Amino acid sequence: MFTSFSRQYCAALLLGFFFLFSASIVFAATGLTIQPIKISVDIEKGRTISDFITITNAGEDAVQVEVKVEDFIPSAGGRGVQFVGRAPGVTTVRDWISINHDARFVVPQNGAINVPYTIAAPINAEPGSHFGVVFFRATKISEKEDETEQLKVGTQVGMLVLVTVPGSHLQKGRILNFTSPRFVKESPVEFNLKFENTGTVHFEPKGTITIRNIFDMEVGSVAIEGGVVLPTGIEDLKEYWDYSGALFGIYTAEARVRDGEGETLTAEKIRFYAFPIKLALTVFGIFIFILLIIRFIRRRVSINISLKS
Repeated sequence: MFTSFSRQYCAALLLGFFFLFSASIVFAATGLTIQPIKISVDIEKGRTISDFITITNAGEDAVQVEVKVEDFIPSAGGRGVQFVGRAPGVTTVRDWISINHDARFVVPQNGAINVPYTIAAPINAEPGSHFGVVFFRATKISEKEDETEQLKVGTQVGMLVLVTVPGSHLQKGRILNFTSPRFVKESPVEFNLKFENTGTVHFEPKGTITIRNIFDMEVGSVAIEGGVVLPTGIEDLKEYWDYSGALFGIYTAEARVRDGEGETLTAEKIRFYAFPIKLALTVFGIFIFILLIIRFIRRRVSINISLKS
């Protein structure tokens, strides 16, 4: 069994949680950025893949960077993660990743360095998902010796590593909740989904929300594109339907999430009502204006028609 890390890794835990649900490049206080921030790969047992990570220093000073790889597991039934240690006789992502670069190096001001890495899945790797983070801890290089200890309190950024070993694993999930406003005045219409990963591998929910009118005619659709949901994890998704015309009447929205093979994993339907108040007020105002004009004409203008024999 894995053992939990000590309290000194609590900060790293929060940082790792941020990596999981961030969709942009991670910035450190030192100006260090990495690209990519996440890799998700399928590796057969006994196979390897290689690539590189780009480290960019946009700060005002050169920084010293140290590389470290950690394993983590998802927290059951939540959105957090737990960093874990190496168990005797068990190989993990930490053992599978090789950084083909110095463990400590300097990135100059406004400079960038490509750090090659290799991921090798052992022949006895267990099928399913395996998770890790490649951390890059940056500290500013000081010219004063007495500042060294103080400056060791640096900032670290990391690349999330999601490895799936093919085999007897299960990609499965379900929509726990699918909602929209009950009454809608105009577009865009907001849809909210809560998705739970009930399988044994990490999952990125993808699918479609299809909107139909009261005549069961399709009037629009929205793509569902969620972030990474770890096994037992839950993800809140928010999508918007932007309709160019006026919304009026009763509508039905159906959300479908598919697996990697395109098969529907889960589907939910909801109904919402639309009434274009602004358009209705505009039309009503125009109608009243026309009535006033007609009334004015009737009072001010008399029309005589004479017939000549």
